[in-house]
Amino acid sequence: MLHAATFALLETDGDFGAAATGRMRGDDAFAALVEYRSDAVVRPGVGLFAAMGPPDALRAHDFGPAQLQVTRAGQLGCQRFFTHLARLFCLYAVIRPARKAPELLAMQLSGVLATLEFQR
Repeated sequence: MLHAATFALLETDGDFGAAATGRMRGDDAFAALVEYRSDAVVRPGVGLFAAMGPPDALRAHDFGPAQLQVTRAGQLGCQRFFTHLARLFCLYAVIRPARKAPELLAMQLSGVLATLEFQR
């Protein structure tokens, strides 16, 4: 599991950052990359995890209130499930636009996520 944010994070924030996103202020961004274990039902490249590779970039239209784990006023969420190197992942991201446009927050978050390196 990996968390990244524009604000301080705590060890107790939860896998998908439910506590962390509760502390978000205007123009903050948060991302969680959570790995799942495969089994007889949940397998790489199948169903929810059919997409191969992490998303190239997040865009403003990828975010919406219906994709939030915990609905909070002003926040927009995005979830992307994928398989990479035969491993299963969910990328969960939250932005809270205020002065900055959602497009800018999504682009900034994408820039950070583009620096990730995955190991086998």
